[in-house]
Amino acid sequence: MAGVAEEVKKLPEQPQLAAILVTPERPECFEVEPPNIPKNPEVQPRDSLEVEPLSGSLSGLRKFLELKKKAAEKVGIDFRVYEFPADITTQKLRKEVVKIAKAGVNHGVLVELPLPAHINTQYVLNSIPTEKDVDVLSEKSQGAFFVNRSEILPPAVEAVKQIFKHFDISIPSKACAVFGYGLLIGKPIAHWLAQQGATVSIINEFTPAPVASRQSLAADIIITGVGKPNLVTANMVKEGVVAIDFGFSVQLEARNQKLETGKMVGDISFDEVVPKASLITPVPGGIGPIVIAAVLKNLATLMKTRKK
Repeated sequence: MAGVAEEVKKLPEQPQLAAILVTPERPECFEVEPPNIPKNPEVQPRDSLEVEPLSGSLSGLRKFLELKKKAAEKVGIDFRVYEFPADITTQKLRKEVVKIAKAGVNHGVLVELPLPAHINTQYVLNSIPTEKDVDVLSEKSQGAFFVNRSEILPPAVEAVKQIFKHFDISIPSKACAVFGYGLLIGKPIAHWLAQQGATVSIINEFTPAPVASRQSLAADIIITGVGKPNLVTANMVKEGVVAIDFGFSVQLEARNQKLETGKMVGDISFDEVVPKASLITPVPGGIGPIVIAAVLKNLATLMKTRKK
């Protein structure tokens, strides 16, 4: 973050980042069964867990925005939140995003995801001009990234890049398993790893259990971005694995016959996997702050590029 602060100080004016939040309806909690993957007999089976999908809840979205706002203001970036109701239409939201993006005071624009199910997410994201697209989510920005012509990297990719650089982790010839293929995490990271010379396996809900188990066990590097607790357990990883966890969920705990919000957890069963890992990121406090720093770094880079 210190490096981002130095970059901001060099800018000719105070940057402003616009964040767009569509208030979601609170989703139903859901039960998550352990993944249907052959178990090691030495690892005890676990019961199903009741889970609140933090990334899709109002409290979760507000929490992420508050963390971004706090980090932005710490380095001298003005952070403005534009909030819209859950029943807004795709067309109306797109018009609002265009208006916000056109405002000269806003140097960068991000849309907090996920949007409500009735909204065409990509159509809305495409209204963000590339020169203000700090998350690299419009089709134009993605296209530039996938052909290596983007001035910036998607924040999740930049975060992984910085971790690997800091810990001197080599990527070429490594086997990598990426759990999930979403717009924010799985898709851009899988592409970037392949570009760096890794052999990448993508594991999603359509991957047969035996195949998922085999790919995961063979992986030198595992990256998850699904949002399902205990998706990756000790019997699914090999000794010395590098495990990067982007997942966020909240386990609900039973207290006095009532469900109360419990601890935030990732996709990887941390306590199980940590003895086998050469590097593992915890949840919370692991990869998240680095992703936020990457967003702010992207804003500074885009501002400098526009001034050239």
